Amino acid sequence: MGRIKTKSPTAAGAPALKRDRAGLTPVDVALLLVVLIWGTNFVVMKWVFLAVEPLAFNAVRMTLGALVLLGVLLVREGWRPVPHPDWPKLVALGLLGNTLYQIPFVTGLQLIPPGNSALLIATIPVWTALLARALGWERVPGRVWLGIGLSFVGVGLVTLGTPAALGLDRASLGGHALTLAAAACWAGYTVLSKDLLKRHSPLRVSALGLLIGVAGLWPFSIPSVARTPWPELSGGVWAAAFYSGVFPIAVAYVIWAQGVQRVGAARTAIYNNLVPVVTFLLAYVALDQPITPLQGLGGAVTLAGVYFTTAARATPTNTP
Repeated sequence: MGRIKTKSPTAAGAPALKRDRAGLTPVDVALLLVVLIWGTNFVVMKWVFLAVEPLAFNAVRMTLGALVLLGVLLVREGWRPVPHPDWPKLVALGLLGNTLYQIPFVTGLQLIPPGNSALLIATIPVWTALLARALGWERVPGRVWLGIGLSFVGVGLVTLGTPAALGLDRASLGGHALTLAAAACWAGYTVLSKDLLKRHSPLRVSALGLLIGVAGLWPFSIPSVARTPWPELSGGVWAAAFYSGVFPIAVAYVIWAQGVQRVGAARTAIYNNLVPVVTFLLAYVALDQPITPLQGLGGAVTLAGVYFTTAARATPTNTP
């Protein structure tokens, strides 16, 4: 799923927006499109993994996404050199947020249902709050602790409620653990990027960090890339690579950043809670993956916890 970081005015300072009859602004509609893009991407990638190894597909789609996002950066802001003291931080962040995040993310997605993966990635605000508290950078109020507790209870229920065919075997447990590790990596990226975001735009940090992270991905991906019979892949797989590389990373990022600028980070972050809902429903329809009652309950509890966390603190999110 590039991920999104921002430092921008809150909704209170944004201009008034025209609403339609349903009470939605054009920004709200655009953010709902982002929800659909990200929710769909989990299912698209899960489908592709039936034909292509995760690391091979991910290297190709992330390279494409990085080039597109770099193009967006050059068009919107032009090229300005990064000061030498900032490069070590940028390299470390790029490797953490795009190499160390992506490897457990795609490996975990191969082992668990896409809905579970989307739900676990949605816990990024929870890990962000915990890390900021551990570093002593933020105080965690009671409402956030409630959200953290609910989120972990919900994740446990979803794991226990996974259908028997993907139940509590070593692979399934490993997939859940890897996906949670990926969420924690992006949380670290979010917290540690605050210093760079004081001097550089979110778009510049994301685009350059993504290029660095993709360079870090390729050494791990070369064996699987070499084993993949690329000329024999169907047009659907190539279309999926284009979709997964361009829309969730470049297109969704620009919309999301504009949403934060217009309506504020807290309100925008709430939309990310809808992504697992879209993924669960699409996986049920497209991949015939059932939703058990315990999964449904766990999903609701997890999203309630994430809501309490994000409502109390404006936390940036990532794309899959």
